[in-house]
Order: sequence, then C-alpha cells, then structure tokens
Amino acid sequence: MVDVSLVQISFNEKKFGKKDTINIPVIGMSVDIKAGEFLTIVSPVNNGKTRLLRVIAGLTEPDSGTVLYNGKLLSEFSPSYDKMAMVFQSQALYPHLNVRQNLEFGLKMANLSREAINPRITEIADLLGISNIMNRKPKQLSGSQKQLVAIARAFVKRPQLIIFDEPLSELDSQLKVKIQSIIRRYCINLHATVIYATRNPSEAMTLGDRIVCIHNGRIQQIGTSHELYNEPKNEIVARFIGYPEMNFLEYEMKEENNNRILNLINAGCSIQVPQVFEKIIESYPKAKIGIRAENLKIVPEGMNTIPMIVEMQEYAGSQSILYVSHEQQALAVEVPLRESYELGETVHIELVENGIHLFANGKFVI
Repeated sequence: MVDVSLVQISFNEKKFGKKDTINIPVIGMSVDIKAGEFLTIVSPVNNGKTRLLRVIAGLTEPDSGTVLYNGKLLSEFSPSYDKMAMVFQSQALYPHLNVRQNLEFGLKMANLSREAINPRITEIADLLGISNIMNRKPKQLSGSQKQLVAIARAFVKRPQLIIFDEPLSELDSQLKVKIQSIIRRYCINLHATVIYATRNPSEAMTLGDRIVCIHNGRIQQIGTSHELYNEPKNEIVARFIGYPEMNFLEYEMKEENNNRILNLINAGCSIQVPQVFEKIIESYPKAKIGIRAENLKIVPEGMNTIPMIVEMQEYAGSQSILYVSHEQQALAVEVPLRESYELGETVHIELVENGIHLFANGKFVI
C-alpha cells in the first residue's frame, strides 16, 4: 500500500491550445493521502487538476514543492509497473492496437506470462462490460467505450496507486452511476490508494473518503462529503458543493419597535433574527444567511415569510427544485414532487431554523 504526500506544490500560470486557454496557477498545495484512501479532487475546469495529477504521477515537474511516496521522493520510491496506474482524461489508447492488445501491452512489458495475462483481462473485461469489443480498434469505439477501456487498462495492472483524471466524463448518467460503483468497489477490494479528479461535485461526494475542493488555484477545504456539505469553510465551497448550490440572503440588522430584525437587502423584505443568530448577531450586523434548498419551505403568507415569484420547476427523482425570485434575490427551494406551481405564481418562503448558517466576509461562522 502507498501513501502520498503533496508538500507545498506550486506551478505557474500556463497557456495551452489554439485559443490560449489559461490554466491558473496552483499555489502551495499540501495534502497527505493515506494508504488505501479514496481521495477525490474537485474543482471547476482549468483549475490545474490535470497538471497536479501529472505531477503526482511523475510526468510533470512542479515549479516548487515535492511529492513523497511512503515518505520517499519518486526517484527513491522507484514505482514498478504494478505500483502505479493513471487513467488519462484523453484515454491515451494505442490507436494501432485493438482493445485486447491495449490491455495486454503493459502486462507483456512487465514480463507476465500468457497464463497470468488472460485471466486478468477476462475478469476486468467482464467487470466493465467490454468483452464484446475486445477486437475493435480505438477509432471504432465510442467516447464512453474508450473511457471504459482506459479504466480497464489501469485495473488489469492491479496497482497500489491509481490516479484518475475525469474518467467518466463521456458516460451517460445511468452508466456513470454503475461504473462509479464498480470503481469504488474494485479499488476497495484491491486496497489501492486512489486519487480521483473531477469537475462534478456530486461525483466527488459519491466516491471520496475525503474531498479536496480547489478553486482559484488554492485548496479551499479538505474533508468528508458531510463536512463540506454541512459545514463549508467559505462561500466558495458552499456554492460549489451540492446541487442546487446553497442559497444566500444578504442582510442588514436593524432596530424596529425595540426589536432586532434582518432587512434582506436584495429581497425587499425583513424577517426576525433567527434564534441561532441571537447570541452573535451584534458581532455581524451585516452579513449573509446561507441555507440549502431542503431547508426552505413554502408556507402560507405570514409575518416572517419571504414573498417570491415562481420562475421554473425542475423535476429530479422524488423531489423537485422550485426556482423563485423577487427583485434582486433568487432562491432554489426543494419541494415534494406531488406539488406543482405555475410560472409567475407568488409563493411565500420560510427558513427552517436548524438549517440556517451565517457567513461573514465570505467565511463560514456557524
């Protein structure tokens, strides 16, 4: 088993492609990845995920910082064939070889016998459902089939460290769920250390023992799915992790008839100070309420409700998301699927007390 430590990894801004797309710099990135851990790295596009993975794999040198494997530098660790595998976003299949030959190639280079190679390939081909395409060349494959072959090529090695770079981006939603489960289960059974990069927060939360959330070239938070969803360290994480993103209502505290109220600046209305804020509200007279869609309710009109106009209803599983707005304020509200609303209808929103958070200067307070 292999543990990996990133120690103050940094690299500068880089332009690439015909349109000079800019990959922003990564600054002082340090993470300790435990042996056998499934770590997911999530960030928006062009935030340096691929470059970081290539640094970890030893394919690219960082501008500064080091990567340690079991406490050793890569040159001292000397990863043999069975220790490390990388699934590239581009798949990187050999175009002149068919699928079976692509899977066999590395095993032959490692001097494995035919008796050892064949059972491995059969096992993984059956596992990923690609047994029927073994004689096809990459140009005859769809994008999703190429990604499955790339995953298979890593799995047949039975490595101790597997690095995934957006391995499921070409798969449809149903197949993606199935392959996520296969990847997770296989890597656990293999006792492999896994570093898995994705732009999809839901994918990161589904797979990872821990998540590293990166934005603007910096680590914003490291933690479990529960921690990032329920206790995001800042507004960036709160907006990025979870679907729909967390709602924010900017407020100013005011005195009215000897009572403190929160004037919701963009919504054009006021609400009472939530009980969870009462002990600290004087320290934060102007800040933001953060609340998830499931912690908003549609209720009859009342003194402590927020009037909103229905813009759209999105159906998702057993629930639906109602998108509402008023003046400059927009909210996403989770409602039961049986409830339907008309475009332009006025509804009244109530904040569920135990789901309210406070953010000041972009940082999580409570």
